[in-house]
Amino acid sequence: MILILIMLACMGASAGIIIGSDRQAVASWKVQPAVLLAVLSSILNYVLDAALAISIAITWWKSAVRGTTLARLHHIWDRGAGFSLISALRAGADARKVTLLAGLVAAAQFVNNPLLQRSTHIRTENVVVDETIALNITRRLPDGWLGSIQNASSATIIGSRNGLSNTQDWWWNKTISTYNETGYYCDGTCRGNVQGAGIGYSCNSTTEALDLSAKENDGAVLFAINTTLSTNSTGAPVLVLTTLYSSAIDNSCIATISVDTCSIEAAVVEYPILIQNTTVTREKLQNIPVVSTYISAGDLPTASTGQGAGPLEGLNDFLGYYLEASTTLIIDPSRNSSIYSGDSLWADLFFIPEFSSYDDNIPRTCVLEFSSPTEYVLDSMNEFMFRASLQASTATDVQTFGVQRTNLALIFYSNYRFLAAALAVMLLALLAVLFLLWGWWELGRHVSLSPLETAKAFGPPIMRDAGSNSAADGILEAIGPIGVRYDGEGGIILQSPERRNEEENREEVTEHGHQMQQDSGEVEPA
Repeated sequence: MILILIMLACMGASAGIIIGSDRQAVASWKVQPAVLLAVLSSILNYVLDAALAISIAITWWKSAVRGTTLARLHHIWDRGAGFSLISALRAGADARKVTLLAGLVAAAQFVNNPLLQRSTHIRTENVVVDETIALNITRRLPDGWLGSIQNASSATIIGSRNGLSNTQDWWWNKTISTYNETGYYCDGTCRGNVQGAGIGYSCNSTTEALDLSAKENDGAVLFAINTTLSTNSTGAPVLVLTTLYSSAIDNSCIATISVDTCSIEAAVVEYPILIQNTTVTREKLQNIPVVSTYISAGDLPTASTGQGAGPLEGLNDFLGYYLEASTTLIIDPSRNSSIYSGDSLWADLFFIPEFSSYDDNIPRTCVLEFSSPTEYVLDSMNEFMFRASLQASTATDVQTFGVQRTNLALIFYSNYRFLAAALAVMLLALLAVLFLLWGWWELGRHVSLSPLETAKAFGPPIMRDAGSNSAADGILEAIGPIGVRYDGEGGIILQSPERRNEEENREEVTEHGHQMQQDSGEVEPA
């Protein structure tokens, strides 16, 4: 009973390990499931061996008690091993039963561990967990950080070293780093939103037509970027961004001139950022959420000379200057073509040069189309302000915010089909052992196939007829047909083959007579 309980415990523990480890990180297991399964499989195989040995001993003694032959007892003990398989299968029901079930148990011992190992495997995948992280970033850019007012009415300032350094970092896309300390550092990839100084804006677009082949349009603007400081209807300072570009051409050389006008305010915004180890990156969004807008004294047209410049003044002075562009149309009759000319590289960067990008019906003399620069300019302003927010922060500007950390990790995955197959094999082996053990109580005592126990039962005289044969096969050949019956008192009764057949026939006749009496309704008197 203890061995049966151990087998059931091994089966349950194996299933529990495979189910419990499914989708769990490898690092969370000090001992890998494969090792635990191998140990449980070894225990199960050992217990199966022990239980099978006990069940074979019980079958041997039960067969001896009922009466059998030496050949059958030998094949029960031998369990069909080696070259005696065919002989064991032909030796009788008990020998055949032991041979087949012992083979089933051996097969279960062979395949249960591979099936359990196939029930669990490891994959590499991204694991996402919620965490908090800290970053030094200011929500409002202090007046004067980007420069000082020279003439507020004409929107001119004296740029600061901070502003110039920030512009250089933006232009070269310099890597942004945070502290390599616990709480700042991200082991993996952390995504979250952090508040910082930025811009809020609203834009509208208009269009107009321009004939690129008409001589009177020579010198018309085809591409432009411009910023101007102004005030809105409430008197609040705004930075007005105007972009103009030829957005489409038809087959008559008529260009669609698109004009985007954006009103920009100083604001506290929520930047989506990504931190990998110590590297900080602003994730680009077309519309960054605006927490609130505010008015900076350094942006007002009434600011005095020497006063600290506000964020809009700084944007206008640095990015407004570097992004400014004005490109015009030139009609060249000598070459029968229209071209553009200007002193800014931005027109070249947004110009669409490939003929394949235009309709085939458009004359090649007027293919002058540009992509919209508006989104790029606004994103550049966001990037400029984000970098400024980080550089201008102080020790008190620490923000702690939630992030989702993504890490590559080794994960256990379970295959329940192989688990089911392994459990089925174990269960079959268990049932095989139980089948052989069934009826053990009939013997009334614990039995084994110890040489001492079997020798006492047989007694030496039985071997006299074996002659000089020493090997089991030779002994069986000499005395195997001799019938034997265990008398239950420690001795084996020998019977001649004829006597053994006589008793077997008598048992069959007696059983048949009892069956006939029961069928006729007669009752045999006690």
